[in-house]
Amino acid sequence: MPSPRVNYILSPSEIPTGQNYVLVKYGERYEETRQPLGFTITVARQKSKTVSELSFLTAVRTAKGIGKREGLSEIFACR
Repeated sequence: MPSPRVNYILSPSEIPTGQNYVLVKYGERYEETRQPLGFTITVARQKSKTVSELSFLTAVRTAKGIGKREGLSEIFACR
């Protein structure tokens, strides 16, 4: 199976209805949760913009691994 594709979106509402996915988004703290149609990885914002961006990119890479393992072809990254 090829590596899942990452789609950058502005809002989770942009995810097509019924689409299986892994969503990466910012939130209060880091957590991974299973949803009925896939997974959500929440990344905590840090005081340092650089640290926040690196954490987000790391989570996107983790999402690609989860997507590949679970057979999910779409990764959505919501900044």
